[in-house]
Amino acid sequence: MITPQKHMNLDVSVLRVSSLALREVRRRRVMEFQSLRSKIVRLVGSDADLVFLPALSLLYLLGRLEYHPKNDSLEYREH
Repeated sequence: MITPQKHMNLDVSVLRVSSLALREVRRRRVMEFQSLRSKIVRLVGSDADLVFLPALSLLYLLGRLEYHPKNDSLEYREH
């Protein structure tokens, strides 16, 4: 079981960053990687840079995002 430590900041957790990223991509349907990253860093702070890629990996594994390398963009996928 994963338990938070006393030094863990939940505002910069993978779950929070992934929920913010999902909200933004869901709103726009397709979003460029760099614009999403800058939006998340603006919302959460510079610490979000550390968990941005793991958050996107989580959303990709859950089947909520699809990455298009040709455009360097992320697309929201509904189930």
